[in-house]
Amino acid sequence: MPARLSSDIDTPDTETRGDGTREQWYVACTQKQLRNGKPYRATILGLNIVLFRQRSGKAAALLDQCVHRGTRLSAGKITDDCLVCPYHGWRYDATGHVVHIPSVDAEQCEPKSPGYRYRQRHFSVCEQDGLVWVYTGTGDARDTPIFRLPAYGERPWQSYFMINTFDADVGSLVQNFLDVPHTVFVHEGIFRSSSGRAMEATLACKAQSIEVVYHDEVDEIGLMQWLTNPDAEPLVHTDRFLAPNVTFCDYLWGARSGFLIVSQITPVNDRQSRVYTYIAYRFPMPRWVLRILRPFIHLYTHIVIQQDVKIIRAHREGLDNVPNFKPCNVPADAIHVGVEQLLAAVRRGETLPEAQRRERRIRFEL
Repeated sequence: MPARLSSDIDTPDTETRGDGTREQWYVACTQKQLRNGKPYRATILGLNIVLFRQRSGKAAALLDQCVHRGTRLSAGKITDDCLVCPYHGWRYDATGHVVHIPSVDAEQCEPKSPGYRYRQRHFSVCEQDGLVWVYTGTGDARDTPIFRLPAYGERPWQSYFMINTFDADVGSLVQNFLDVPHTVFVHEGIFRSSSGRAMEATLACKAQSIEVVYHDEVDEIGLMQWLTNPDAEPLVHTDRFLAPNVTFCDYLWGARSGFLIVSQITPVNDRQSRVYTYIAYRFPMPRWVLRILRPFIHLYTHIVIQQDVKIIRAHREGLDNVPNFKPCNVPADAIHVGVEQLLAAVRRGETLPEAQRRERRIRFEL
């Protein structure tokens, strides 16, 4: 489905102006989750937002609160392209204007009528690559591009989404998703196993992204080699962080085989995030074989991500034990440091300072 953008934006809110983490697009749900005739509630950066579809199929998003008595609008219903508050029946159009107040002589609020002055905040919405995005800032949403999912809808690639909630902020998750050393402990025997061998990579910290290229052509991931790499091609493995909230890890074996993992991180609040993980793969096997294997591939990725959910919870509990924890970084943690510096720049509404942009070789053991 092509991208559909609602670009109108409300008057700037002084509490959010200048906050770089809010001037961004975040995934609110998948297109399948936003069904016709039913409101959908999403929480982003501590704000409850209600989404609904109009009869045309176009999506709209409002702050999930009635301006009349503060009731949650997502508990209501959709009537005549409007969101109806469940408490007193006030109706909101896609731009957040109150267009009907039943208790005021059943007033139908037209643009020049007194009731039309009531309005709730609305948000720009974009549908792209199977996802529904909401812009939480107060600037012009059209100035901020949305990351396009690689190989989405392209043959012979196959793809699917996994949705999980983590007890972590965006920074902790980005560091986990780009962290190779943890895989031999958290995912031992299923993704990687400890071998004691050295791995080298080139780390590039750029203005708005971090890229790590691994120099280990014989590295293997846990899927069976006869499936992922039957041609015995060298592995090309690259991890990327695209600020402020997207990680992209690709494993490519020649021109015919590849496994892509894209994580779209939506911050629910300071301590919790919802992650939309996009998995795409192509293997040089007949389609009927891949159809048979599809449930096993899904199960494999589900097991791996649940291991990350579990270790992230343990990480959160450790951080909560003593306040103001400061990590003890070693040279192999240069990726973590780069992520922290880039996110700090995002919060300031800036790109990574020139002094922190660098390319260097890193080395660690697996």
